[in-house]
Amino acid sequence: MANKVKTYNLSPARGQALLNYQGRRMPKPMPLYETELLERVRPKAAGKKATAKTAADAAENLLLHGDCLAACAYLKSRNIQIDLVYIDPPFASGANYAKKIYLRNGGQTAMEGATTIGEEVMYGDIWQKEDYLNWLYERLLAIREVMSDTASIYVHLDWHIGHYVKVMMDEIFGEENFVNEITWDTASLNVAGFKGQADKWIYATGNIFYYRKNSDGYIFNKQYIPRSEEFIKKHYTNFENGEPYRITRQGNKLYLKDDKGEPVTDIWKDILSFNYAKAAAESVNYTTQKPEALLERIIKASSDAGMLVADFFQGSGTTAKVAHALGRNFIACDVGLNALQTSRDRLAKAGAHFEVLKINDGLRLFRNPVQTEDKIFSLLDGFKSRAELELGEFWYGGMPLAGGSYAPVRFTGMQKTLDKAGVDYCLEEIYALEEHHGAREVIILYAHKTDDIHQAYVDKAVRAAGKTECTVRLLSLDELLGAKRDMLFGEDNARVVIAKQADAKQADVYEVTIAEFHSPYLAAKIDDFNANKTVLDAPDKQVKISERGLELIEAVQFDLRGEKVWRSELELEDKASPKSAIKGVYKLPTDKFKMKIRNIAGDEVVVDSEAMETA
Repeated sequence: MANKVKTYNLSPARGQALLNYQGRRMPKPMPLYETELLERVRPKAAGKKATAKTAADAAENLLLHGDCLAACAYLKSRNIQIDLVYIDPPFASGANYAKKIYLRNGGQTAMEGATTIGEEVMYGDIWQKEDYLNWLYERLLAIREVMSDTASIYVHLDWHIGHYVKVMMDEIFGEENFVNEITWDTASLNVAGFKGQADKWIYATGNIFYYRKNSDGYIFNKQYIPRSEEFIKKHYTNFENGEPYRITRQGNKLYLKDDKGEPVTDIWKDILSFNYAKAAAESVNYTTQKPEALLERIIKASSDAGMLVADFFQGSGTTAKVAHALGRNFIACDVGLNALQTSRDRLAKAGAHFEVLKINDGLRLFRNPVQTEDKIFSLLDGFKSRAELELGEFWYGGMPLAGGSYAPVRFTGMQKTLDKAGVDYCLEEIYALEEHHGAREVIILYAHKTDDIHQAYVDKAVRAAGKTECTVRLLSLDELLGAKRDMLFGEDNARVVIAKQADAKQADVYEVTIAEFHSPYLAAKIDDFNANKTVLDAPDKQVKISERGLELIEAVQFDLRGEKVWRSELELEDKASPKSAIKGVYKLPTDKFKMKIRNIAGDEVVVDSEAMETA
């Protein structure tokens, strides 16, 4: 980025444990970027006016659209301290997580197929192990910077990377501040599905590492599971004045009314995974959504009412929603636009007061980093994937060269800043690549870099090493895309008609009709779907869009205030589901307003009433 960005240094890790691996890099300072207030969400309490208390709560309740690192810098700049952190970061599982797109036409018409046809990737979880550990180490240090002295943190992972992260957390927080490793049994209640067919021990657990920031003063409220009817009938066989009681092992008399239940251990078998409860009322059709009962237990145990709970990989917003329900304030953050929209809608429906902020880090994303990357490289003529070129996971793919050969491309990522340590890391991989692949040119592609990185620096480093004869070219994403950059963001368009209505009860009533809606992105996606050979063999399965195109719309919102910051009239919001369509016709008390239309892939377009047709 051209402009200097203020940074905050990260305090060093405090533990003696050290996770050592090839390519380990020291963390960079946290960058502090400007933020933009996108929306204020203020649900109206039934029959009540907003109070000073609700206004104060709203000031602390935040949805942040941006990376965890920049979010922590924002919180640090405002001296906001977190009392409890739960994070469910990528698991380094080697998969991309996607959601199916459904046309909102009153039926569940799925555009089935590969990721590029009928799904939208929510986030990518394909990493080199070293890249993942560097990425998470830096963010855990940043999170620790904004935790209060009595705060705790729960980090939710699984077998893919959890063992490495446990050692890393010992280093960051100190082994003495490790409290528990919680084993969440996700399949004990149902192993009859596809997992039951596995020719190995059935994987049925998630791992949650629980650490305190300091050994003194951390909060823990013991949790209990209510006694079962079977237990009560078996043990509460004595009565006194009509009150059932039992004799404990210590020989004391315990009345049923005073029995808190079975103390919860570090093995949780009583919380059903969403893998087996997709029809649950709380589901918002988000691939990695966690059950509310899981967060309820954590939040009740490690925070008190009025405290501040944070989730820096918010996903579907479960942590924030449960925190709100339990009388806590919340801060939630994610880089994905779909995650932000899902959480925003879910919290608004729950009656939460909050603000939505965008972290302006200079990077414009197409919904989320992995979709941005996929779309970027789909625009480049002749680009081939790493699999097509038989390259390792370090490489992103290859650009065509004269004579039919390809230059392997190392893309440093949409949200990473290339620095000297990063260049040195790339060069070591390039030296190994030439030995086995014979490449004559290699490209290091970046979205951001530090000021001291330029082509002359790379050339000098290559000459000094004397390990390769190939050309190493440094290339910016802007330079690579050139004029094609604007093709990333083809805006939707809508034709909206306003008609004044005669109404005896109300002086001014305006009927607002979405006459036509068009999405270039979705149109191309549907064309690709219809061009699929299996679909051509069955013409009745081809997707056809109506003239109005309303089935492409997921949600419609209105702002009647006309202020700079969007404030939706929640009672006017219209949201479709896979089994229901939007209304498409609305009655408003004014002809001066803004309308926000969100399509089924998550893109949004705002239409001002001044640009609408009148009838």
